[in-house]
Amino acid sequence: MRPLRRRPGRQSASAAVRGRAAAVFVVVPGVMIVAALFLAGRGAIFRPSPPLFVISSGPVTGMLSSHLSAAGLPPAETAGISAALRKKLNLRRLSPSDEYGVVLSTSGALVNAYVLKGLSRYVVRPSGKGYELDVSSLSVTEETLRVKGSISSSLWESMSASGVPDGTILDFADIFSWSVDFLTEVREGDSYELVYEQRTAENGRSAGRRILAGVYDGKETGRKLAFRHGDGYYDEKGESLRSLFLRAPLQYRRISSYFSKARRHPILKIVRPHLGIDYAAPAGTPVSSVADGTVTFVGWKGGYGRYVEVRHALGYVTTYGHLSRYARGLKRGKRVKQGDVIAYVGSSGLSSGPHLDFRVRADGRYVNFLTIRHRSSGGPPVKDKEAFLAAARSLLPEAFGN
Repeated sequence: MRPLRRRPGRQSASAAVRGRAAAVFVVVPGVMIVAALFLAGRGAIFRPSPPLFVISSGPVTGMLSSHLSAAGLPPAETAGISAALRKKLNLRRLSPSDEYGVVLSTSGALVNAYVLKGLSRYVVRPSGKGYELDVSSLSVTEETLRVKGSISSSLWESMSASGVPDGTILDFADIFSWSVDFLTEVREGDSYELVYEQRTAENGRSAGRRILAGVYDGKETGRKLAFRHGDGYYDEKGESLRSLFLRAPLQYRRISSYFSKARRHPILKIVRPHLGIDYAAPAGTPVSSVADGTVTFVGWKGGYGRYVEVRHALGYVTTYGHLSRYARGLKRGKRVKQGDVIAYVGSSGLSSGPHLDFRVRADGRYVNFLTIRHRSSGGPPVKDKEAFLAAARSLLPEAFGN
């Protein structure tokens, strides 16, 4: 019987198959191990990293050094940061409207400390020579806002209810103060509209606001318009709104006595001329100069009690009587601006109660302040009227019937 012989080809093929199988069983676990390691690595990559820094920040409510110490800085570091900041910043003038911040690494090392004051950022960083200070400006964004409404009780309450900031309400009243008396001429149902620009710093704080245009349409006042141009405000004709005189020298409750050639004096009980206006107001109410001028008298003057006299342009003189006290630093020869506080309401001299006796002389003769034509004193009218009107129409198209 012939012995069986295996064919070399089949033996090689079988061995090759067995070798490949073995290789598969060896390689696959290896690939799986590598894949597992790779996925584990990917897991490590996508796992949220712990915070790199610890930040302490807030308003400056006391000494800056106290905030730095509370953030964990040692005395030497606190002193070094303070010294660096003092090169450009008066630390004694910091207030709760300013902000501070301390940035530390998770190991507790100082990365930087900063102060935000106004629109400036003061950053102190450690350096090889101690501490270095970098000063930069905060970025500011601008937006234009429009508000309109009607009066239900007062301008203040109506605008506040519409979300107008307090300062902007006061600015609106100031702009129209030469043509509208918001204490006595406001009526229910009067309407208003204003367009203002609001600037906001990157830290979210207001960087200022300014009114671009406004309208007040009242039953008593008629329609008044104002548009910002340069540093002032002008009406729809391009004429300045600023008048030589304010509408009144104070915020008053009522006029208790008008200009008269024959008035019965409440104390002397005799009839004689009253050549001025008596404004009833609480004691201590600020009294303002109605126009730019020079103080010519400060002191006691008979029945007028404490008294101030101011000389103005075009031959006008204004007087203020029955005062309780004078503004600090007020003296003869002092220059005052329109709206500057010069004194405070009182009842000195021959007076039956707190009020201001206000009088005006024109070329030496007393005149009725309430009948004076409030001439403009805000400089020349707009030169390029066409460009001015085009800008005005874009802000308040309805005011021009557009």
